[in-house]
Amino acid sequence: MKIFFLLSFLFVLYSCNNDLNTIGDSMIPANGYVEIVTQDIENSYTIRLDSFPTSINALSYLSSTQLTLGKIEDKTTGTTIATPYFQIIGNGYDSRLNFNDNYTYDSLTLNIATNYQALTLLAGDTTSLQTFYLHRLTDYPRMDYDNPYIYNNDEFSYEKESLGRLQLRFEKNYLENSNLYFKLNDDLGRELFHLMQGKDSIFLPANAYDFIRYFNGLVIIPDENNSALLPIDASTLSLTCHYHLGTSPYSFSLPAAGNFYAFTNITHSPTPILKGVSWFQPLSFNKAQMGVIQGLDGYMLKLQLPYLPANESYKTIIKAEIELKPKLVNYENIPEPTKSYIQVFALDKFSKLTGPLSDYSGNPVYGYLQSNVNYPDERKYIIDITDYYISMVNGSGNIDPQLNLAIGLQGTPRQLGVAEIPTMVGSVATSFDRLILDDIPVLKIYYAKYK
Repeated sequence: MKIFFLLSFLFVLYSCNNDLNTIGDSMIPANGYVEIVTQDIENSYTIRLDSFPTSINALSYLSSTQLTLGKIEDKTTGTTIATPYFQIIGNGYDSRLNFNDNYTYDSLTLNIATNYQALTLLAGDTTSLQTFYLHRLTDYPRMDYDNPYIYNNDEFSYEKESLGRLQLRFEKNYLENSNLYFKLNDDLGRELFHLMQGKDSIFLPANAYDFIRYFNGLVIIPDENNSALLPIDASTLSLTCHYHLGTSPYSFSLPAAGNFYAFTNITHSPTPILKGVSWFQPLSFNKAQMGVIQGLDGYMLKLQLPYLPANESYKTIIKAEIELKPKLVNYENIPEPTKSYIQVFALDKFSKLTGPLSDYSGNPVYGYLQSNVNYPDERKYIIDITDYYISMVNGSGNIDPQLNLAIGLQGTPRQLGVAEIPTMVGSVATSFDRLILDDIPVLKIYYAKYK
């Protein structure tokens, strides 16, 4: 009896395998048990998020203090220019400095990184020289307490004459031996030096707003010939005034204000095929033969899924997936979102963001890259939308089959201030990761037949 049981057990093991398409293949034909239907998502579009917050107080939801600087141009999407604005505040008196001793002013500098290892690239050229100009603002941003955030399309006027210039090449040997700071105009440096000597009250933390009104703020302008984008940590930015007494060097620093008063302006000049694309003026995949997801410029995909219910007795949906096949070759030094993933968001019938799409357990729905080094042309992002799709075709969860989904970089639609319409707070403001689709998005449905 024991021998018979053992032989039966081994036979069952021999009959099993891990291929979903051949479940129970030795007992029931695969095409009579699991059916896989694949259909192009014809209603696929590229859309563009026109406005999103980039000020540090909004990015605090991401635990980020990132500003972005630079310019990049590529043949697919066009030109992107990132311009960081920030305000400087006082943080108290320099107790050493006074008018009685013979202190002498030396220089005024602005560091953009604590060390060369902290200086990285979002995208672009590592070999060409990048040039940046520092300017003083002619005014400062007023806080709107109904909407206390600054957005990617906000900008402020600045003085025509620059306070200083910085040139960098993003090669280790170059950066190790380079100054990672602007040397500012000495007239401004001496002015701040003498104000500190006189213990002017604008340097007191309690009077930070007085200093902002006096100083207005700074902006870093990338040169028109630049070809790279880099992140800057706003929490490390500060003006440093250097001086000496005899042979002893000294300095005092004035930090960046951060929060509301530090943000990135992002301007985008699209290629002809993407010109005019906006949130409510989508570009059809069938017209462009292309779909785009890209940070900073706000590109996302919008999909209206085919409605494919089971429509048969003893047949049910067990899995639903969206497949996105990225462009195979990338010559433009722009990374794909392999680490930040891509995320799915729900839209209402007016195509307004309502929130991140989630499964029955409340977990956000992401797309993950699947690749095989032996078959590079089979790379694809897989998005599991099983719970959403079953609810849609079963008419549960109040899901309208005509509703659309949006796919982009990670983020969270939030209602900021008193605004009624959520805006996107996320990687769109901090990453230039990009996904280009040459193949139309595909919906894959797995049906189980259990009779």
